[in-house]
Amino acid sequence: MVRFPLFRFPTERKNYGRQMPMVGAPMGHFTPDFAIPRKELRSFGEDMRQFSDVILKVKDRKFYVSKLTLSSQSPYFATLFLGRFQESGKSEIELKDVNPDDLQYYLEVIYAEDGVDEYTVARILPLADMYQTPLAVRKCENYLIEKSKMGLKKKLELAGKYRLEELKKVCMDQIKSKKDIHSVVPEDPSEMDHQILAELFKKSLDFN
Repeated sequence: MVRFPLFRFPTERKNYGRQMPMVGAPMGHFTPDFAIPRKELRSFGEDMRQFSDVILKVKDRKFYVSKLTLSSQSPYFATLFLGRFQESGKSEIELKDVNPDDLQYYLEVIYAEDGVDEYTVARILPLADMYQTPLAVRKCENYLIEKSKMGLKKKLELAGKYRLEELKKVCMDQIKSKKDIHSVVPEDPSEMDHQILAELFKKSLDFN
C-alpha cells in the first residue's frame, strides 16, 4: 500500500482568476528544460495601431489590440472594456505583474494563431485562467493531452491547478502501479490538489 503522510486537506480550494475586475495579478509558471522559446507568430506592436482601439501596457511594452476581439473571448476583458469601470474609458490600460512575453503568447492564441507548444503552454494557462478564456484553456489542455512530452507529475499539477478534467482523466489512466503513484505525489502532499490526491489514495488501494 502506498503510504500518504498525514496532513489536512485544504478547506478552501484556490480559485485562479475568478475575481473581477483586477488589472493584473502575480503568477508563476513552469517551463520544461527541453522547451525552446520560439519566434512571435503575430505582431501587436506599433504597426497594428490602425487596427486597434485600445493599448495594453505591460512594463515597457505596448500591445495594440481590439476590445471586441478580446471581449468576445474573455468575460474578464468584456467587463474591463465594456463595464462601468474606470478602465473602460481609457485608450491605454496597464496590466501589472504580467510578463510581456506571456501576454504575447496568450494574445496569439486569442487571435487564432496555433501558438501553444512545449514552451508556451504553461505560460499561457495562467493568463487564460485569470482572464477567463475558455478557448485558450481548451487549446492548452488539448496540447497537453495530445502532444506534450511534459512529465506526468507536472501534467497532473496543471490539471489540478487549472481544473483540466480531461487532462486529469488521461493522466490518472496512465497510473498503473504504486511506483507510478509515488512518482507524481510531491514530498509535501498538501501541495497537491486535494481531489487528485484523494483519487490517488483510492487508486492505491487497488494495488494491494
